[in-house]
Amino acid sequence: MRTRYILLLSFLFSLTGCYNFDTPVPGGGIEGTVKDYTGLDGCGYIIELVNGEKLEPAVMTDTTFEFYDDQRVEVWYTKLNDVGSICMVGFPARIDSIREINCNALTDWSVNLPSDPFDADSVIIDGDCLQVKVAYGGGCEKHDFFLSIEPTMGPYNTLTLSHNAHGDLCEAFIHKTLSFDLTPLQSQGGHQTIFHLTLHFENAGFKKKIVYNY
Repeated sequence: MRTRYILLLSFLFSLTGCYNFDTPVPGGGIEGTVKDYTGLDGCGYIIELVNGEKLEPAVMTDTTFEFYDDQRVEVWYTKLNDVGSICMVGFPARIDSIREINCNALTDWSVNLPSDPFDADSVIIDGDCLQVKVAYGGGCEKHDFFLSIEPTMGPYNTLTLSHNAHGDLCEAFIHKTLSFDLTPLQSQGGHQTIFHLTLHFENAGFKKKIVYNY
């Protein structure tokens, strides 16, 4: 009986290969942003999670998934105890499942939203996502953008786009396309919503009427 038990354990360990897996993350996936770390020796793409942790994708269950810099994803993963970190910036993980998040969620309105200036070059709707091409000065710090529904008494919603430059004093001119989820504007039984888009900084001078069909 003891010999049979040992054989069974050996078989189970052989199914896991040379990896020793932690318990997978329970429940739903965790949001993160893909970052290109190829400038570091031996590194590739890293996933920076919203909780501050960094994943090094050591094993991919879906080998067809393609990463790119600043890609937003939802990821289900398992930490690998017996795999050494190559980049030394996070922990190695098996990516059990991953999906791309096509556009960012709207954020709650607040009078304390950041108000750093920027330019809005163009605005389009792609499916249920509002895409805004922006330009701003910087290059030395992370820049965050937020789209919020501003309280209004008018017939149309007002969405305001705000920018936090985190004190970046560098002068490179950065171009970036932002994407935001418009589905919270949908009404049950409706097929169209009209709203105004404004920019949240002093003397912005920008207001655009947009028709969202769904």
